[in-house]
Amino acid sequence: MKEESEKYLEVLKRQFLCGYPLHCIDWEGIPTDLTWDQQKLFVENTVLNSLNKQYPLKISYQLNFLKRLLQNLEKSYDEVHDIVYESYCAVQTLVAKDATEKYAYKHYLQPALDVTLTMRESKSFVAEGTTGLCSWQASIALADYLVQNSDIVNNKCILELGAGTGLCGMILLQCCDVRHILLTDGSIECIELMKENVCRNFKGIVELCSGEYEFKGRWLNLKQLQWDAIDKMKWPNNNRTDIILAADVVYDDTVFEALTHAIDFVFKLRKDKCEMLLAATVRNEYTLQKFLNMLSALEFMVVEKDVIPLDRCNFYWDRTTPVKIFHITRNS
Repeated sequence: MKEESEKYLEVLKRQFLCGYPLHCIDWEGIPTDLTWDQQKLFVENTVLNSLNKQYPLKISYQLNFLKRLLQNLEKSYDEVHDIVYESYCAVQTLVAKDATEKYAYKHYLQPALDVTLTMRESKSFVAEGTTGLCSWQASIALADYLVQNSDIVNNKCILELGAGTGLCGMILLQCCDVRHILLTDGSIECIELMKENVCRNFKGIVELCSGEYEFKGRWLNLKQLQWDAIDKMKWPNNNRTDIILAADVVYDDTVFEALTHAIDFVFKLRKDKCEMLLAATVRNEYTLQKFLNMLSALEFMVVEKDVIPLDRCNFYWDRTTPVKIFHITRNS
């Protein structure tokens, strides 16, 4: 039973630290035979975790997490460890101050891959006129798919459109043997946030000039890019795009013309000797299908791929709304 509680606690720690939606956590799976010290560990590994103390998650999330934890412990135990109540009260005192903070952190851990990424991001879905300042589930789903199918990206040059916080590309830089990654976004605020997240997460990375880095013999570039102006972008010398990536970029059909223009441009630039992986959270089937139809009109071939299931995932993401991953190619 000790092994069962340790396994559950490890999963709960990783889910908490990445801000996994509370309704997705398996609260019913809390072991019913926890010792007093094991109850204490539930708080020490989550809210009192050193990562959260240095780079705290959104306070409202921490408070609601502790509330749910208390409720579920009280169902099974006559006594709940004092540290749970004390932590709840301590977090409550931070609510007013946190209301003025625009940013918080999330931590993506995968011990099996020796990966820890601490990402600063917006607490709001829309901030500074963009949706790119926070991480979205499709980017995590895409990163997990590529990590578990790393032959797709190993020794390849990657271009990501609409990279936002840079999470997907940073996971690939840590977990895969990519040759070069060019992360782009239309928002200068996103580029500045990516720079901050890169410097925090890659020890020993060398900044060659603003937005250009070398890390363990591999290359990373961060560039602002408006999709309809991709023909004017100055390409890094060491990038000849093999793979285009994009995640959660097809929710607004007003940008489809510019997005398909950018995709078509890169394929033509590479004489169709490249491929694309697109991950989309399916909020509206009609909107997604409209985009896929536009790709078909440009003679692209689209094949849906299997998303990594929950029991095999490296990183946790909200599966309430389905995510689909598409492999896109075009015959030359």
